[in-house]
Amino acid sequence: MPHGSHGFLQRKSLSSRLLFIALPLVALCCLILFVIFGYASYIVLRDDLNEKIEQTADINARVLATPFWYLDVDNIESALNAMSRDRDIVAVRALGANGTEFARTGASQGDLGDTLRLSRRVYFERNNVRHDVGELVIYFTEERVRELLWRRILIDLILFGLLIAVVTASLLIANRRSIKEPLSRLLHSIRMTKHGRLRRPVEWNSVDELGLLIREYNEMVALQGQAQEEAQRKQALLEATLHNIGQGICLFDQDLNLMVWNERYIELLNLPRDLVKEGTPLSDILRFNGERGEYGEVSIPALISDRVAIARRREPYRMERTRPNGRVVQVDHNPMPGGGYVATYTDITERKQTEARMRHLAVHDVLTSLPNRTLFLDRLRQALLSARRFQRGVTVLFVDLDRFKDINDHFGHDVGDLMIQEMGQRLSRIIRDSDTAARLGGDEFAIIQTDVQNIEDTIVLAQRIIDELAQPFDCRGIRLHSTASVGITLFPEDGENPEQLVKNADMAMYAAKAEGRNNYRFFLPSMHERVKERKTIEEDLRNALEHDQLELFYQPKVDCLTEQVVGAEALVRWKHPERGMILPGEFISVAEECGLINKLGAWVLREACRQTQIWRENGMPDLRMAVNLSPAQFQDVELVRTVTQTLETTKLPEGTLELEITESILMNNPEKAVSTLKELKKLGVGIAIDDFGTGYSSLNYLKRFPVTSIKIDRSFVNDINVDPDDKAIVDAVIGLGHSLHLDVVAEGVEEVEQLQYLQNKGCDFIQGFLFSKPLPVPVFEKWVKDRNENQPRLGNPVAEPADSND
Repeated sequence: MPHGSHGFLQRKSLSSRLLFIALPLVALCCLILFVIFGYASYIVLRDDLNEKIEQTADINARVLATPFWYLDVDNIESALNAMSRDRDIVAVRALGANGTEFARTGASQGDLGDTLRLSRRVYFERNNVRHDVGELVIYFTEERVRELLWRRILIDLILFGLLIAVVTASLLIANRRSIKEPLSRLLHSIRMTKHGRLRRPVEWNSVDELGLLIREYNEMVALQGQAQEEAQRKQALLEATLHNIGQGICLFDQDLNLMVWNERYIELLNLPRDLVKEGTPLSDILRFNGERGEYGEVSIPALISDRVAIARRREPYRMERTRPNGRVVQVDHNPMPGGGYVATYTDITERKQTEARMRHLAVHDVLTSLPNRTLFLDRLRQALLSARRFQRGVTVLFVDLDRFKDINDHFGHDVGDLMIQEMGQRLSRIIRDSDTAARLGGDEFAIIQTDVQNIEDTIVLAQRIIDELAQPFDCRGIRLHSTASVGITLFPEDGENPEQLVKNADMAMYAAKAEGRNNYRFFLPSMHERVKERKTIEEDLRNALEHDQLELFYQPKVDCLTEQVVGAEALVRWKHPERGMILPGEFISVAEECGLINKLGAWVLREACRQTQIWRENGMPDLRMAVNLSPAQFQDVELVRTVTQTLETTKLPEGTLELEITESILMNNPEKAVSTLKELKKLGVGIAIDDFGTGYSSLNYLKRFPVTSIKIDRSFVNDINVDPDDKAIVDAVIGLGHSLHLDVVAEGVEEVEQLQYLQNKGCDFIQGFLFSKPLPVPVFEKWVKDRNENQPRLGNPVAEPADSND
């Protein structure tokens, strides 16, 4: 044998031995890798399954919280059916808080022996209280995991076998270009497939082992494509479940960027689709809602800052939001373990409307929709509180149909009910918006008449009720005729509480029935005498205005610091020829009721201004004159013209006249009040708020209206040295007045200690018996003259400045 051939055979033998050594090693390595990869695949598939089932359980436990709470079985069963469509889920059960099953889907209990079980407690948040409302149990199997594992093992075996074949072929025919190109294609495809960027088969047609390898590889790629399609199908199923839930759902990641949402979320909040997309920051959605007025008039940057801070909190919360379209949405915010949060939006408009209807039915009569006895007594109680505070009149009218029982018995309850409904409608039509008509039961109705100026108003209303109910009733074509009896009580004359007033009105109604029906009666017969007496006072007051029986008294207003006289308040007195001196409290209300108050007020204004000008001309100090205005005077359209003419006639300079009004005057018609006060201010007239703190005490009107001073009511000054509350109120009023650049006047100062306290607190002016009671003109002039000559000091010898800390 030639030497060269021997060398060739030797190299070939060596190559064969190396091949036979390499192949088992490669096979062993592949086997080891196959076992490791198989076990790792099993762990990964099992963990993926467990994670998927746990996520399904977590999401549905939160989604089903509201249906569990309201036992909405339809929505619960719909959600269970959606979950059971997953091939890995065998059965789903919904259990109550006590373990009772009220919904399930999937396999029966007997078929669940070899399945795995996962449960989640379902909690419902209400009023910041977490309620355990039940349990969601999911039964699943690892059969799919084993199936996918065996399939993957088979694929891997094929792959490893192909790889061994490739290695063997490479060792045998390393230099053959026919193997190198397909191997390159195969390697490229494997790499692309590994990174998920290629799902196309390798193009190579041959009948040798390499062709078989590529065909097997292509089948493996096809199987992977099928697995991907399966995953996409499951994703589509999850999305279908998400989009068919009745609640809106959104999920934001740890950076507060939108990641998941459903159609209901877009519909409930009416959001544009180009805004709701993956990665949209929460701040963009908040800004869009703020700019379209979703949150009202708010600072959008501040709103975004607050809401983002709340979203980053690691705690759940619930809130209700009323959208501009009137729909009420309940928002449940729950943080996610890895950061971010998931929020559910539930439209609770119908529930809120139902609750409102239930609240309405609790205090309203079912037949007439009028307030029932409970609400009537509550409104009457409120009316009495207001009447006590603002010295307003309140009347209660008890209305009962005459012989209604006969009609009800003869025509039946259906016709009787129609008659009662019509009666309620008629009473509602004839009363004012500020009054209340209620059905107390049967054919008994009651009316609260508020802000009663005079008894004639009540009489007119009572007669109108009688006339209205005397008209025929048309009940299903049956014309029925009836009359009504009305009993009337007045507050506070006939009772101090609602029950007493209603009881007495009821008694008066029966008295009206006893006297012939179809009429009205007041509770006390003496009330007729009272009406007569008021008529007498009215006639005498008209006579007093015509025959100069009225006189003005003046109470000095003193500078709190220097104790010098700086002004006076004009107070009217009536010198009755028979009854003597009558104070305003006895005739002012009569003047308001009979329409004389404007004439009386105009006389007081002219007389006070005339007297002030006389004092100025006679060398008296420049006194400011304060004149009270009644509500009726302030509402008079001629008020500004009357003041203008008076100032022109008396030639008083600007700043001399001050008009005192009460807080309630400003509240009756704020817009008209602003207009009137601005016109008075142009005339140089000062505006003082009398009895400050006893009415509405709204800081708003101090800002809106051109007020120049406020007067602290005497009720707060009386106990200023013994009552800490009164002291605090006085301190607050003085501080408030000065902060708004208003003069502060204290009324009812009767003790030196009160004066000293007010001096120390920086009060501007003082009125009260400590200096003088209201005086007639000659006495007032003498008092001022003596005061100017002697200058006695009653308060601190040296006035101390107000403590800046008070």
